[in-house]
Amino acid sequence: MKKNIFEDIILQNALNFTREVVDIFDDLLNKGMNITELAARIKELTDKLGREAIEAIIEELDKIIKEDKRRKEKWVVERKDKKRLTTILGDIEYERTYYKSREDGRYTYLVDDALEIGRHDRIEKGVKIKLVENAIEESYEISSKKACPEELSKQTVLNAIREIGEVEVKREIKEKKEVRVLYIEADEDHVPLQDGSNETPRLIYIHEGKEEKNGRNVLRNVHYKAYVGEKAEDIWIDVANYIEENYKEEKIEKIYIAGDGAPWIKEGLEWIVKSRFVLDRYHLNKYVLKATSKEPKYRDKIWRAINEGDKEGVKKVLDELIKAAEEEREKEKVKEAKRYILNNWEGVEIYSKDKDVIGCSAEGHISHVFSSRLSRNPLGWSREGLKLMAKLRVFSKNGGDLREIEWGKRENINAESYKLTKKQIKEAVRRIKTSTNEKINNITVLNIGKVTPIYRILRAIKYAQVI
Repeated sequence: MKKNIFEDIILQNALNFTREVVDIFDDLLNKGMNITELAARIKELTDKLGREAIEAIIEELDKIIKEDKRRKEKWVVERKDKKRLTTILGDIEYERTYYKSREDGRYTYLVDDALEIGRHDRIEKGVKIKLVENAIEESYEISSKKACPEELSKQTVLNAIREIGEVEVKREIKEKKEVRVLYIEADEDHVPLQDGSNETPRLIYIHEGKEEKNGRNVLRNVHYKAYVGEKAEDIWIDVANYIEENYKEEKIEKIYIAGDGAPWIKEGLEWIVKSRFVLDRYHLNKYVLKATSKEPKYRDKIWRAINEGDKEGVKKVLDELIKAAEEEREKEKVKEAKRYILNNWEGVEIYSKDKDVIGCSAEGHISHVFSSRLSRNPLGWSREGLKLMAKLRVFSKNGGDLREIEWGKRENINAESYKLTKKQIKEAVRRIKTSTNEKINNITVLNIGKVTPIYRILRAIKYAQVI
């Protein structure tokens, strides 16, 4: 029995697709169908057509390679094998030729090498990218359901994330930027782990101040960095390296490090030259509220002293609150607020002394970049999974594209094993176009003269020279 050639397969698939579209139209008219049902039916049909086209194309490429004289000089045919691969259109299955090298005795599938399909690949890279992109915003379970028509497990999503590893946006730096002032903001999230403990992923972002866009303030040229498990010293060395690589340090007059006053944040002052500490007013306000929870009338007095940079005035008001507290627990709350404010006083008074200080939005950023995915729902992360996801979150916020980076181990792939010559490509395309056009001209439905929906569609294809 003669095996169908590439042109026959493609044409037959197109005919089948046309008939099934007409059937769907018939169902719409006779049985009724809403737009959602119609879109689902058409998508299922187009995905099927796409899978069939991919299978036919791969097998045709395998055939061209097998018949090539240059291939025969270097590679010996061993056998034919089938491969199943999950794509963004669903599962495909194709047959390809297995070869042995005449030169070094190694074995390979040349068509797989040409298409960069690994020996052990079961899922193509496009699906893995969708799995990871979805997982950056949603759970592994939801991500697995959205990536492709086939059912994939949560473990498959995690495997794709592990394969991509720790990613970071690397931009080509043609010339270092000149800025007078640079801003660094830092905070941390608290994330539950599978073993019952907690981890604190840390977020740092560097920017050049605020600017107005579409009626709201946004950070100018912001760049995010995520750290999980690193020592404070290593974090700030990395930040210092980023500044050195991207900016002319001799032109920078001031660098502000803003945060809640945690020791790991203040350690940045030791590593970042020309840096000054700025206390996040969100946390400052939280302690003011704590100190005045029973005596709110003192609130304005504290803020007036803070805004004037009056340290003694702040101490005086807080001491009055301590004396006024009737319960020991209330006294301790005020004392705690006093210690916090005075221990971070340099970050408090800087607002009244330095016009370049613009405050800190770290609390909102930690919520937007980390908490919404890492800690807002009762999730249990592994340390590895948490670190990878934290890196992916900032990769996404920095505008990273997973399609533009090298990732994953590409074992048993040698894309140079076989390449078509320009002459072969031109001949293959010419042959397929000629043969396909001839077959369209010989389609019975186009020659019987009866005007049917299929006739109209195929006639449009023929005379518009779609194929």
